[in-house]
Amino acid sequence: MTSSSHDLLVHGSGQAPVQQQSTASLAAREPARILVVEPHPTLRTVLVQRLRQDGHLTAAVSSCEEALELCQEQAPDLLVSAELLEHSSALRLGQQLRCPVIVLTARSGAEPVVGLLDDGADDVLRKPFGLEELAARCRTLLKRGRSGLQERVTVGPLEVHLLLRQVTLREQPVELSPREFALLCALLMPPGMVRSRQELLRMAWPPFSGGPRSVDTQVLTLRRKLEQAGLGEGGGITTVRQQGYRFSLDNLPE
Repeated sequence: MTSSSHDLLVHGSGQAPVQQQSTASLAAREPARILVVEPHPTLRTVLVQRLRQDGHLTAAVSSCEEALELCQEQAPDLLVSAELLEHSSALRLGQQLRCPVIVLTARSGAEPVVGLLDDGADDVLRKPFGLEELAARCRTLLKRGRSGLQERVTVGPLEVHLLLRQVTLREQPVELSPREFALLCALLMPPGMVRSRQELLRMAWPPFSGGPRSVDTQVLTLRRKLEQAGLGEGGGITTVRQQGYRFSLDNLPE
């Protein structure tokens, strides 16, 4: 069985060929080929479904052996892989396939992320993560290539380091939980846009978890921490009645 430039097939897994998604934004270019390697079947399924929504030709396997068999004739444009695989790792598989790799890690703290980046990962996402965050990072990496991955978002005196998941305000660290960090990133993509509770759930919560009340609770804690850090009343986050929340540039103090 062979893979053409328009089809990425999963060998030996009982899955059907990946079909190209038709979207207006992808009409002018050939869709990217993304391979997801994730042992957990539920997570593997939701990752593939989300990436296909962006028009990517996305296939998924559970092991390094299946990935190498699948890509004998053609490497993917991007590998999204769990950090630890049976008899292998995401970094080793990325080297074998010679393609950019986004590593999904369950380890906490900045040190493992720094280590993975130093060892050759193109990007790192710490579990649990939002599907929209993964989709955005895939788009960025595919568009910019290995040399141009965006590492920081700066809004006024606030700086968010995406890879290390660190936030500073006027060069002073702001301690946020993983969920608060993901929520802040969702509100900053882009700044000033109103995000509904359902959008924030999709962007900052793992699949099948949380609800509108969870969003409200996390917004309150995020506001409080940003206020305490010196970002002004409401921490720059405003409530838009019957719509959701937005990160307001106008309220940021100098």
